[in-house]
Amino acid sequence: MLIGLQDWADRFVLGDGTLTAEAAPGSAGSERLHALTGTSVPAPLFLPSTAGGEQDVVAGDAPVTVIFTYPATGSPAPPPADRSPFPGTAGCTLENRLFRDSAAAFAEAGVALRGVSTQRPDEQRAFAEAEDLPFPLLSDADLTLCAALRLPTFRAGQDLRLKRAIMIADAGRTIHHVLHPVTDLPAAVDEALRLGARLARERQAGAGARIRR
Repeated sequence: MLIGLQDWADRFVLGDGTLTAEAAPGSAGSERLHALTGTSVPAPLFLPSTAGGEQDVVAGDAPVTVIFTYPATGSPAPPPADRSPFPGTAGCTLENRLFRDSAAAFAEAGVALRGVSTQRPDEQRAFAEAEDLPFPLLSDADLTLCAALRLPTFRAGQDLRLKRAIMIADAGRTIHHVLHPVTDLPAAVDEALRLGARLARERQAGAGARIRR
């Protein structure tokens, strides 16, 4: 009964009533995400990482961090062939690959990458190794980040999944940009790189000006 009440609240109070990894512009979940602009990611916020141990959601060694949330990758346990995926869940592997292929450009621009899902750390680790990801995946299986930022979720079977979104934060943990809904994955990755690189340049220029003064 308690799980049923929680699912109802997640779906109809915090969400838009749909069982999907996406959300329409102007929906409750989308508005809540965009309202994060100008707010801060709580510090510190460490999650289990595919790099080993735990890592902060916001990188401490880069001017800017791009945090992308996604429902779940299909590896190492893809859904049965006779089960249709929930709308919007397809593409998580592609999204990670697109960020992987652009990782060098992000790094050159001073932008760190963090992928976050509610999958178990061992599932994420198997996927990261198989896909040779150069950035860490963080497990929010305990919904720490989800609760801190009130991120929109949906339930697939018995598993609570994060909806797909991209947040761009500076080293001071302030969120400057939110991309949502994310429907065109290549365009979203390109936009994250453009916005992240611009923010990194602004932060580096500001730091240089303070040093000169």
